[in-house]
Amino acid sequence: MRVKGVQVFQDGRAVYREPVSRTFGHQIECSGSTVWVVFFNGVGASQEAYVGVRSGDAGHSWRVVFAERFFNSKAPHQLVTGYLGPWTLAGPREAYFTGICVACGRGTVSLWVTKDAGRTFNRYPIPALTGYGPRRLRVKGQDVIISAQSSVRGVEPPRKTVAVHLD
Repeated sequence: MRVKGVQVFQDGRAVYREPVSRTFGHQIECSGSTVWVVFFNGVGASQEAYVGVRSGDAGHSWRVVFAERFFNSKAPHQLVTGYLGPWTLAGPREAYFTGICVACGRGTVSLWVTKDAGRTFNRYPIPALTGYGPRRLRVKGQDVIISAQSSVRGVEPPRKTVAVHLD
């Protein structure tokens, strides 16, 4: 499976086309026959346009799971009001996404978790990372480890790691 422009290809044929006509980048993650793709479609007014899609059957069918609504993308969920950060999968039904709202005070970080293939998401604010931008995300059992970096010079510590325990 690969992505080129606004299309996802499998075995040389297009199997999905993003609903937005342009994209500036993407990220793709797979777990077994599950594929998630996030398309990044530009920024404006402290917002990032993004669309997240998922296939649970190796790319045969696709579903738009989330999008930034400020840019008129339609989806059942909006995760971040700001910028989407690193994300990862922990099996075919579990996905973990981070994001930062730079317009919210000094910049607030949140974690969004789905354990049911994107039907629902739980949001976990991470106040210990206010003012930092998430750079790495790992899942170890019930713990989610988020590594972040300050974008402000002279802030101590310049890097911070927080573990969030999920019940």
